Amino acid sequence: MAVPILQLNLAPRPSLWRQRHLALGWMALGAGMLVLVGAIGFTWRAYHQASRAGRDAVSLTEETRRAARQEQQLQASLQDMDATREQSRWKLAERILQERGLPWSRLTAELEQCMVPDMRMKGIQRARSNAQQVVMKVKGEARTRLAEAAFVEALRVTPVFAQVVLERESERSGGGWDFEISLPTAAVPPPFKVKAIKQGPAQAPVPVRPAAAPIRIQPPAVVAFPATPILRPLAPPPPVNEETTPRRRRPGRANTGATREPE
Repeated sequence: MAVPILQLNLAPRPSLWRQRHLALGWMALGAGMLVLVGAIGFTWRAYHQASRAGRDAVSLTEETRRAARQEQQLQASLQDMDATREQSRWKLAERILQERGLPWSRLTAELEQCMVPDMRMKGIQRARSNAQQVVMKVKGEARTRLAEAAFVEALRVTPVFAQVVLERESERSGGGWDFEISLPTAAVPPPFKVKAIKQGPAQAPVPVRPAAAPIRIQPPAVVAFPATPILRPLAPPPPVNEETTPRRRRPGRANTGATREPE
């Protein structure tokens, strides 16, 4: 009886690593290098940002210290300041601020445009409230209540005045009304605009007088003067004939008695 033959293969099965181990090794090495480079880049970026943040913090610290020193200097100067001596300068600065913010010319022009017939203003005062807002105090009088109402309505429509406050109103014994108005101005006044002048009722036509007759001016009379005789020029003297005219004797010569006879 023959012995059966057994076919045995003791070698392990071929895997992907055993078949492509060289390529896979280089790929793993390249991936590791990429990861290392990325880590180095992110680390450098984080270090750069941290150094910048540190410099900013140092600069902020220096600015904070500088601001603290300036604050101490200001406090020391305020403690040494004499309020009574500086009060005049503060008032002057406040007046300059008021004039620059809303000058008198603008306020008077606005009030002039709000004027209506049968009323007049007796006084104008300018002040500043606790909120540093310019306030106009106007005192006036009106003949009728309608004139006062028209003036208040004109002030209310004006954009430079933020509010119209009627503080006092009283009727006079002789007729008419006295009033006091407070006018807080706007924080940012708008540009000045000239209002159109309202025309009054049409007046009756003035009768035209007939034209007078034209005055005729006669020329002055001509005065006749007597005729002036015409002076004629005299006739020229006749020519002198030397032959016929005897010569005059020259002075100083002796008279010999001889005469010259004509040829």
